[in-house]
Amino acid sequence: MADNKQTAQPSGLPYAISAYLIWGFVPVYFKLLSHVPPVAVVAQRILWSIPLLLVIMALRKQLAEYAAIFRHRAHLRNLLASATLIAINWLIYIWAVSTDHILAASLGYYLNPLVNVLLGRLFLGERLRPLQLVAVAVAAIGVAILIGDALDTLWVSVSLAFSFGLYGLIRKITPVGSVPGLAIETTLLAPLSLGAVIWYAQAALAGLAMI
Repeated sequence: MADNKQTAQPSGLPYAISAYLIWGFVPVYFKLLSHVPPVAVVAQRILWSIPLLLVIMALRKQLAEYAAIFRHRAHLRNLLASATLIAINWLIYIWAVSTDHILAASLGYYLNPLVNVLLGRLFLGERLRPLQLVAVAVAAIGVAILIGDALDTLWVSVSLAFSFGLYGLIRKITPVGSVPGLAIETTLLAPLSLGAVIWYAQAALAGLAMI
């Protein structure tokens, strides 16, 4: 007799909670680097991610998948777009933390789930159950109250929410693995990042020579 029971899918909730919990401590680290230009921080983050991701892919036997993506133009276009969005997101976030706009940055990530719901409805045809609609409405009211006291830095919050939301949408519709996809994004951003690192290094050396 055939087994008609569907295999239960693992819940993503613990992973989401863990990710946001870790992300909550990230501002402490970036605040310690507030004396470093945000572009330099993002560039270093990108360049150092590449060897780490290559090691992870080697251990997971995903290097072939990583190489295959370069032969798929549609995937490369999508990942170039997602790489641009995540670079913008990182840059704005690190700038906000280093310039004491942490609340504005945090508000952006309060807005992000609402943006995800909107994008899921508009582009993926997803529908919410009644209780989910109530939860979204309550969250929207809470965010609206916070926005009322943060209008001068609202551009920071909105930029973070939509850049990360659109990034998630593109990655969802692009059938590549999470680690190879991130590796491709960082690889595509590497030339600009290397240029930025060299420029800042030369500027630092020139500054030392003038002392």
